[in-house]
Amino acid sequence: MFEPLLKTAAAYGIELDVSSNKTLNESLNRVELAFGKKDPYLSTLLRMLTTWRMSQAVYFSSGELGYSDYLHYGLAAPVCTHFTSPIRRYADVIVHRQLQACIGYSALPEVLYDSKLIKGFSNVMNELNRSAQYAPRKSVHLHTLMFFRHKAMRQQARTVRVQRIAW
Repeated sequence: MFEPLLKTAAAYGIELDVSSNKTLNESLNRVELAFGKKDPYLSTLLRMLTTWRMSQAVYFSSGELGYSDYLHYGLAAPVCTHFTSPIRRYADVIVHRQLQACIGYSALPEVLYDSKLIKGFSNVMNELNRSAQYAPRKSVHLHTLMFFRHKAMRQQARTVRVQRIAW
């Protein structure tokens, strides 16, 4: 998962420990301390590469995936569920209803016993979540292009990767 990050770090003579989220964070903090003044963008570059390599969180029904897919690298949690207020997201409503049934507060609605239906809910919620993240990024991209359209500017930059299709 972190091969591009490790290769980039190695090009600078840096060894990162990616065995856990804690050791990775400690490694990145050491880079910032060691290179902060002489190369202020290196730490930012390595942190960006770190987040690019992490999997996007997705909603899923617990019976659909293996245990290793439940792990949350960023939180170092062996099992993770996420919910906020049940008025915000439909996934939160489902989780709240399941938790209420677990503690005997209320019965689980019959529809939530159907694993195929839950899988379908999860897929739709994942698609909507991706779209909700994608739209503002594209808007920022468009407005940035419009802003710089007729303005010449010189900036320092670093190539972090080359790929066939970048957008």
